[in-house]
Amino acid sequence: MYINEYGNKEYPVVILLAPMMVSGSDLYELLSPYFTKAYHIIAPDQGGHGKSGAYVSADEEYDCLKKYLMEKGIRDIKLAYGASLGVAVAYRLFLDSDFKVERAWFDGVALAENAGFAEWFMKKLFRNRKKKLEKTHVEASESLVKMYGYDFAKMMTRNFERITPEDIDAICHACCHYNLRKLTDAEQKKLHLDFGEKDFDLKYSKKSIPVYMPKADMKIRKGYAHCGYMADKTEEYVKEIERFMEA
Repeated sequence: MYINEYGNKEYPVVILLAPMMVSGSDLYELLSPYFTKAYHIIAPDQGGHGKSGAYVSADEEYDCLKKYLMEKGIRDIKLAYGASLGVAVAYRLFLDSDFKVERAWFDGVALAENAGFAEWFMKKLFRNRKKKLEKTHVEASESLVKMYGYDFAKMMTRNFERITPEDIDAICHACCHYNLRKLTDAEQKKLHLDFGEKDFDLKYSKKSIPVYMPKADMKIRKGYAHCGYMADKTEEYVKEIERFMEA
C-alpha cells in the first residue's frame, strides 16, 4: 500500500478506498472536485495499483493503513469510504475500536463469509481479460467502456495493465470473504450501503444484510451495474455522500 494524502491536516479526515483497477489517486481525482467542504483526504493505492507493491491480502492492506494512521495520530475519521475491493479494508477500519469512525459508505460489496462461486468466477474472468489485454494492448477495454464510459474505462484499463495474475487471485479472495458479525444499532446508523441494480454482488449482500445490518441505510441504483452510478453520476453521488456525512 502506498498512501496518498491531500488537504490540510487540521480538516476532518476522509478515507477513500478504491475499487479494483482504480488507484487511490485516481479515486481522489474523480471525487474530490465535487466535495463542497474541505477535508483531509487519505486515498491509498492498494496493492497492485498506483505506486504500491503487490496485493497479498486485505489483512495486510489494512495493517499498512492502520500503522500509518496510528503513527500520524489519526484516530477520528469523518468518513470511511470503500468501493468494491476498497470495502475489504474500509470494513476492517469501520469495526476497529482503536478508531472513531463517524460514517461509512460501502459501494458494491459482496457481504458474504465465503462467496466461493463468485471468487472462482471473478478469478477466471479477470485472468482471461488480462491475457486478452496483453495481446491487444487496447487503450480502453470494450467491456469496460460499455459499463462505465470511455474515460473511466481508459483509466481502469491502464491500471489493469500492471495488475499481475497473482494480484488478481488475492484481490478476488479479499472481495469474497468477510468476517461478518451483527452490527450494533449505533454502528448501523453510521453505515450506508450502495449497489447497482445489476450488481452481481447484490445477490450475496441481500442475504446477509437482513441478518447482520438490517437497519443500515441502503440504496439500489436502478439500471446500473457494479459501481456504475459512481462513474456515471459522480457529482450527484458525491453530494449524496456529503449529505450522509453531515446528517
